[in-house]
Amino acid sequence: RERARERRLQAFRPHKDKMAAVKKAEILMVLTSTETFPDGSATGWYLPEAAHPAYKFLEAGHVLTWASTSGTALCDPSSIEATKEDAECVKFLADPSLKAATETQAKLEDVDVSKFDVIFFVGGFGTMWDFPENQAINDAVVASWKAGKIVAAVCHGPCAFMNVKVDGAYLVAGKEVTAFTNAEEGAVGKMDVVSKPSGPGSCEDVLGTQCGAIFKDGGVFQPNVCEAGNLLTGQNPPSAGPLADAINKKLQAA
Repeated sequence: RERARERRLQAFRPHKDKMAAVKKAEILMVLTSTETFPDGSATGWYLPEAAHPAYKFLEAGHVLTWASTSGTALCDPSSIEATKEDAECVKFLADPSLKAATETQAKLEDVDVSKFDVIFFVGGFGTMWDFPENQAINDAVVASWKAGKIVAAVCHGPCAFMNVKVDGAYLVAGKEVTAFTNAEEGAVGKMDVVSKPSGPGSCEDVLGTQCGAIFKDGGVFQPNVCEAGNLLTGQNPPSAGPLADAINKKLQAA
């Protein structure tokens, strides 16, 4: 009986040691500050692309800091309507601290990104009009990448990488990445809006054609995550949670 007890203890100890070794990471969640489409209709950051990863990270014991391009951000009203049956999204908006953090936060250019283990770009159509040309985003991505940190984005969030170059080459060149696809833009009637001259060009066109990424389409509104070293991307809202899972796994393995 005593030997059996010892075997049970030995079986438990490696798991306990592994759990004790899990690193609690500092994660910077970056939101768009764009509140309207070019036609004046409302947009912003997309609720499940913040809520689902946030809860995955918090449940893993990580610490979240929120930032945006201007210091204020608006949740896309259409994403609130679309997720009113999503328990996590409802919970997120009902949490006073999380709601406040996603309305007013640090301006990215004022944030010391060197303290963070992960920089995560939340999606939403608004990103298309402030992420690609934002110098603070460009600088944060380059600094994080060169320091060996995790750089991640979901849905339209990967537009943050459209103009990022490291040592003269596009960050995404030759790497498997994903983002909101042309088929998905068509499905929601936004292809003309994000395309030039109205927008910067779709994520698929710019990242895949202009920047030389290996763009991976996982199917319309199907979960899809790409991992290229420390560059992790998710295709659409259903990919937000799986992307956070992949980041948590990578952090635990570090």
